Amino acid sequence: MSPLKKFYILILSLIGIIALSNLVYFPGLKVWAFDELALFDKQKITSLTIHNHEENEKVEITDPKEIQKVLNDFSKMELRRIKSESDANNSGAKEVKENVHTYTIDVYANKQDIGTIYLSGTTYMIFYGKSSSDDIPVYKIENNPDLEIHEVFNSAKKKII
Repeated sequence: MSPLKKFYILILSLIGIIALSNLVYFPGLKVWAFDELALFDKQKITSLTIHNHEENEKVEITDPKEIQKVLNDFSKMELRRIKSESDANNSGAKEVKENVHTYTIDVYANKQDIGTIYLSGTTYMIFYGKSSSDDIPVYKIENNPDLEIHEVFNSAKKKII
């Protein structure tokens, strides 16, 4: 076999491998930005109810600027779909922040509940949509974003008091 034929076979094999790898979907390998998931339309959000599980307190946020801060927190996240929360906890991820808070965030658009986000610090996130799907995606937070949700929660809590 001539060297030119070997070269063409090698090039065609590489092109075939690349094409096949793009066609095959490996959900555990892909890292998504929160906005790429399109779980809900961020422009339509009118209020959020945030429940801090550590403090066992709940606040409602209707100020568009404060809502935007929380939604920006989600936009900072790089997420990888996993099978369960235990996979995120057992992955050996080191917590950088000392105060890791767990939140449940109910998302509303025009007083209609469109979903719930369960956020466990910067370890994992679960989105419970109001659709009929039985599949509840669990996402491991791959990066360690600096989240403002705790400050937004405390600010809203002070306004209530």
